[in-house]
Amino acid sequence: MDYIPWQTLHESLIPTPEPPGLKQEDIQARYGDIQKELEAGGSNSIAQRLRYAFGVLLSKSNVDNISKCICTSLGSFTATKYVEKDKQPNRPLYQLFAFEIMKMALEDHLRKKIDLVRFQDPEMNNMDKLFLQTLGYEVIDHPRAWEEVARDVFVYTPGAPFVHVRDMLHHAHPAVYVGVDLEQWLESKK
Repeated sequence: MDYIPWQTLHESLIPTPEPPGLKQEDIQARYGDIQKELEAGGSNSIAQRLRYAFGVLLSKSNVDNISKCICTSLGSFTATKYVEKDKQPNRPLYQLFAFEIMKMALEDHLRKKIDLVRFQDPEMNNMDKLFLQTLGYEVIDHPRAWEEVARDVFVYTPGAPFVHVRDMLHHAHPAVYVGVDLEQWLESKK
């Protein structure tokens, strides 16, 4: 694939159409079901194992100051392929849950709450944005989040095209990064 700057790529992305009849309560209920599923099993739950594993990684790092979290490229929680019965699992909601667990582990490690959390994805529609806002998060327009990456930021970008990540990493280095494989970025620097 030829190199396409994220600014050009972004222009081709539009918000996902909102499915008719879907309500905010439907998304919240689905997210609640996912939380219950991943927290089942108490101290041996998937959620607790992720929190513990991420905490161990942080304890072996020199991360000591995070002022904000930036989460990009989750996609739309309301895409038809995720909300219709018998369709595939809602990947963006599972990724959101993983982000929240890692954020908790980071707050445990830092012994402070991180209040500034921003989300960005040009595929998010108004219903997606409202859902994140009901969780207490700020939703910003693309490409602002990429411009806010700095040494005191936790960046979570599970679905970003590699070219976006590469451009971001050429200009800034976040304190913590979870996303696409960095081996590609390292190879691009050679």
